[in-house]
Amino acid sequence: MERAEIIEPGFSTADAEFPNINIDEGDLVLRFQDWQENQREVFFPDTVAFKWQMIETFIDGEEYDRSHVITESKWLAEHVKQGEIGAQEEYKHYKFNFSGNGQIEVISNGFTVKM
Repeated sequence: MERAEIIEPGFSTADAEFPNINIDEGDLVLRFQDWQENQREVFFPDTVAFKWQMIETFIDGEEYDRSHVITESKWLAEHVKQGEIGAQEEYKHYKFNFSGNGQIEVISNGFTVKM
């Protein structure tokens, strides 16, 4: 069963502005202004999938204004099943909730926060 585990990524998406999302050759960059009006940039190398949605959907353990890793992810499992990701690779399903502005989900092998 899918479950959301809260993570502390080094930034907050609570009350953040609508993000700017760019992808170039498999690398995704998320830029936004946080609630303290600080510009944030998050770099996801080797992204195999991402999706943005304006609606909010939640699973067990998830909070509307927090960041999460989705465990037992069906979306991630489908990428492994179809051979896009090897079973031993370190990819994770991340989900960042922008409290009322939308949600972004990313399958990547990590991320780096640039201030």
